[in-house]
Amino acid sequence: MGHDEYPFDARSEHSRVLTVELPLTRFFQDGNISVIDQTVTAVLDLSAGPGVYKSEPIEVGTFKGLPMQAMVRFSYDYDKVEGKLTIRGNDDKTTDQLSITTFLGGASGQVPGVDASLVYFHTPNDVGQNHPFLNMWADHVARQFNFADAMVATARSCNDAITSAAIEAGLSSVLKIGTPPLVTLDNIDDFKLMFGERISDELPADRIAQVIQIQAIVDSTFVGTVVWQLNKTFANVDGSTHDPKPSGTTSWIELWRNKCNGGANTSKCSSYNSFSLNTTWKCTSELVGGHVITGTTAVKKKKGDTVYIFPICSRHNGSDPNYMKSLYNPEGVQLNYWQ
Repeated sequence: MGHDEYPFDARSEHSRVLTVELPLTRFFQDGNISVIDQTVTAVLDLSAGPGVYKSEPIEVGTFKGLPMQAMVRFSYDYDKVEGKLTIRGNDDKTTDQLSITTFLGGASGQVPGVDASLVYFHTPNDVGQNHPFLNMWADHVARQFNFADAMVATARSCNDAITSAAIEAGLSSVLKIGTPPLVTLDNIDDFKLMFGERISDELPADRIAQVIQIQAIVDSTFVGTVVWQLNKTFANVDGSTHDPKPSGTTSWIELWRNKCNGGANTSKCSSYNSFSLNTTWKCTSELVGGHVITGTTAVKKKKGDTVYIFPICSRHNGSDPNYMKSLYNPEGVQLNYWQ
């Protein structure tokens, strides 16, 4: 894919940075905490490979008369060839996810210089970094659920702001690395169907072994979710025989619903009524989770290659000569191909 497909040109001097206005704290008051609305302007260098953005600590309020400061930190990467920004999404549950740190006292330096008992790390998902029994500030935050929830929402809003700013600036796509779905005894047949595995009546012990086996496949294939720029071209994966039939009740489109659309259905094909070759064709009402790739040509993919799941109609799914355009449902699932 060339740079002509999107307006953001990382080769241009003026386009080598991405500026994002991030929420740091939102107005909050209880008997002990008083916090103001505060934002920071993050400038991401997109010319030097992987990077880490870390804001300077700024005062955001008080706790029992003590000054409270906050800062935000996150990692990112930019692929100049694809025009693709990679961040840790709100679905990520590792210690690498975006973190807003609040801490007490008047320290003007970095957080490591602050007493560890006065620091709290607010992330989109709890990763066990805060220990209330050893930390006065963490102990209070753990008891003050409203404040903790507000800060989690703010951390998640930071990732949303980064994604929106990148797409608005013209980047081709944003990959949000996330957590693979969990395989259970209740849903294992769904995942077997998705990965083309044989479904049979195993004994309970065999079922548990199968859960472990299928979870390993899921862990090695799931990458995260990706948001595409409007009008980005994409095509079918040639030979993706495990795409479920439109009448299937459990399928790849269910994975898309859960990871990209809050569990809700969609009535629109991602390339609604847009066919590159048969321009008079119209979409069917039957939607599947189609295996697709970026570009304009349907090709076979090998194990480990990047593929995506987007909701497309059965007519698009069955017509490899017609490439598509991202017109609706801009967020999809990114996978490592397993065939």
